[in-house]
Amino acid sequence: MEIHQLTYFVAIAETSGFSRAAKRCNVAQPSLSQQIMKLEQELGRQLFDRLGRTVTLTEAGQALLPRARSILAELQDVKRNLSQEINQGHGHLAVGFIPTIAPFLLPGVIKNFAEKFPHAELSVYEDFTEALVRDLIGGKLDIGIMSLPINNKLIVTLELFTEPLLVASSRHHKLITNASIKVKELEDFPFIALNEVHCLGEQVQSFCYQQDVNLEIVCHTSQLSTVQSCVALGLGVSLVPQMLVASDTSEQITYHSVSDATPKRKIVAASHAGRLQSFLAQQFITLVQNEYDDLMKHG
Repeated sequence: MEIHQLTYFVAIAETSGFSRAAKRCNVAQPSLSQQIMKLEQELGRQLFDRLGRTVTLTEAGQALLPRARSILAELQDVKRNLSQEINQGHGHLAVGFIPTIAPFLLPGVIKNFAEKFPHAELSVYEDFTEALVRDLIGGKLDIGIMSLPINNKLIVTLELFTEPLLVASSRHHKLITNASIKVKELEDFPFIALNEVHCLGEQVQSFCYQQDVNLEIVCHTSQLSTVQSCVALGLGVSLVPQMLVASDTSEQITYHSVSDATPKRKIVAASHAGRLQSFLAQQFITLVQNEYDDLMKHG
C-alpha cells in the first residue's frame, strides 16, 4: 500500500469518478485506474462499484475511506510540523573554533544564537585546525570556523572575511612612533611569536619568510593573551589579528599597519563536502559574520 494509491482512492471517493479524480490529481486516468486495481489486489477487496461514469464505494471502500483520510492528514501534519520545527531552529548543532578566533567572536555568537534559537542544542569545541578537520570528517562537528589554508579534499569552505594582521608594540616603546611601518623594520625589534602549532603562528612565519624578513624571536608562546602581555611590558613586538586589536581595551599597546605589504588571513566556515548544511548551521555562520562586523564597527 502506497501513499499515492490512498491519495487516488480518496480523490475518486470525493469526486465520484475516475476521470474527475485523475484531473484533480494531475495524473493520467489509465495510470490512476491501474494503481487502484493494485490497491484492491493488495487488500483483497473491491473498493468501488463501477456504475458507468459514476462510481460508488463498496462496503470495504466505506471502511477504508476514513482510515485513508486519517493517514493522509497525518502525513500532512508530519510535513507541516517538520518544516515548522526546522524553521524554528529545533535540533542539534556542533561547531568548532580555532583558539585565535574563539575568544573574540565565540561568546557573542553563543549569546545571539541562544536568543534566536532557544529550542536548539549547541555544542562548541575549541581546538587546532588539524583536530577540527578530523572531527568534521568524522562527523563530530557540523561546521568549523578556522583559517585557510585547509589541505583536505573532503573539506569545503565558505569565506567569511579577510582579516589583516597589525604590528603590536608597547605604548611606551619609543622606537615605534609611526602609525605604519615597513615590513623590513620588523627585523629591528625583538619579536614575540605565537607557536606554529597555531595556524596563525605558521602564517606569520610564512609571511615573514616570503618578505625575506629575519625575525629576532625572543619568546615563543602558545597563547595570544601571553603575546599581548609580553608586548604590553615592552619585551618585543608581534603581528596580531585585527580581532584582538578591536577587543583590546587595555590602552597599553599601540597597533601599526604594515605599509608596504599587508599580512592577512582568510577566515572560513568549513564543513564536510558530503554533508548537507543544516538550517541551524547556515544561521550560525551568518551570526559569526555579523559578530565580526559588529566587532570591527565598535572595536
